[in-house]
Amino acid sequence: MKAEHQDHAKSISETGFNQEEKDKIIERQLRFQDLLINISTTYINSDLSDIDQLLRKSLKQICEFVESDRSYIFSYDFVNNTTSNTYEWCAEGIEPEIEHLQNIPLDHITQWLEAHKKGEAFFVEDVSLLPDDGEYGLRAILEPQGIKSLITIPKIKNNELIGFIGFDSVKKINKYNDKEKEILFVFANMLVNVKQRKEYEDQIKEQERKKKSYLKVYRNKMWS
Repeated sequence: MKAEHQDHAKSISETGFNQEEKDKIIERQLRFQDLLINISTTYINSDLSDIDQLLRKSLKQICEFVESDRSYIFSYDFVNNTTSNTYEWCAEGIEPEIEHLQNIPLDHITQWLEAHKKGEAFFVEDVSLLPDDGEYGLRAILEPQGIKSLITIPKIKNNELIGFIGFDSVKKINKYNDKEKEILFVFANMLVNVKQRKEYEDQIKEQERKKKSYLKVYRNKMWS
């Protein structure tokens, strides 16, 4: 982590920022890393009986830090070639879109799907500069939601693309530097891991339930 911080500080020093601006950038990245550590600690120490609330809270925390207005999690369904919004958090005054973002055909988002398949983020700094590529083009999907900027990060489980997280900026155009993108990738991996842990815990509970049910039937037969 120390070497990584030094490399990042060096890259900032080579830009055209003055010293005060450089210090602010570095301080912001450190606060972002601290936030991620706090979220990770919460995941580790929480029982996952209410994982939905846990995920929405962390979406809120990250979204507010990066000064976006809407954050979300999508799952990919490559059997039916669709994607659906499973979790969403919206800032005050921002309209939720989750109900309108179910079973979206993948051919409507080919650009970011291609990026995700490569393990890359998909970033649009200014939606208004996208080409007008028809009724089902990317710009036609984003503009009705009032989105000015967005970034999406792939979620990968066991080398398999399973979905993505995203952050929409509605009130203003937003930018993400490389360090912030790296931290968002770490957050995406954390979400994958916590869901895996939940699935594992549910499997254990189901095995215990079946075991108790079997023993009950067995005892009844023994005494009948």
